[in-house]
Amino acid sequence: MAFLTQAEKTALAEQIRLAESKTSAEIVTVIANQSDHYRYIPMLWAALLSLSVPGLYFLFQHFSTNGWTYSGESVDELVRVYYVQVLLFLGLGMLIQYPPFRFWLVPQSIKHGRAARHAREQFLLQNLHQTASRTGVLVFVSVAEHYVEIIVDTEVAAVVDNDVWVETVNEFISCTKRGEIAEGFTRTINHCDEVLSKHFPDKGGKPDELPNNLIEIFLD
Repeated sequence: MAFLTQAEKTALAEQIRLAESKTSAEIVTVIANQSDHYRYIPMLWAALLSLSVPGLYFLFQHFSTNGWTYSGESVDELVRVYYVQVLLFLGLGMLIQYPPFRFWLVPQSIKHGRAARHAREQFLLQNLHQTASRTGVLVFVSVAEHYVEIIVDTEVAAVVDNDVWVETVNEFISCTKRGEIAEGFTRTINHCDEVLSKHFPDKGGKPDELPNNLIEIFLD
């Protein structure tokens, strides 16, 4: 699975190269299909719903028998409730593992938290914190979470307020929701070009320290 065509990747790498020719900053782009498997979510929901079975059964018995008194067959009935509980747990556990259901059940705060952590991991893994001028800029996208973040190193953060990137990030998120990821990268790199060339102009002779090609991450 590829989010951009080869032609779009080549164009993006050239756009980054041209932007970096005007600034001492380094720009790295990373895209991930998702930032976590969230495999524990189906089990939590399955456990919660299956644990509610006895309570629902007792509530039904209470209203259907005018109290909490059961017949001599109540033991067999409770065994059947246990069977229902186990089958419900196993069935839901497997059903909710299907990715669309799984992601729908994950709270947005958890998805954004995982994506934010993943972005910071990539900032370190791609050595953006080790540029000579400490002006590394990461454009991170996690598609499944519709999450976009721009993370900058210390020198950029000291000069450029984070609010400068907010409008660009929101525009990129809108692009990801429409499936226009290449357009989102194009607009974002254009904005980075404008901001970085203004505050950190190239003084000549700066080596290209980090790769310009789009880095793709796919979690199974």
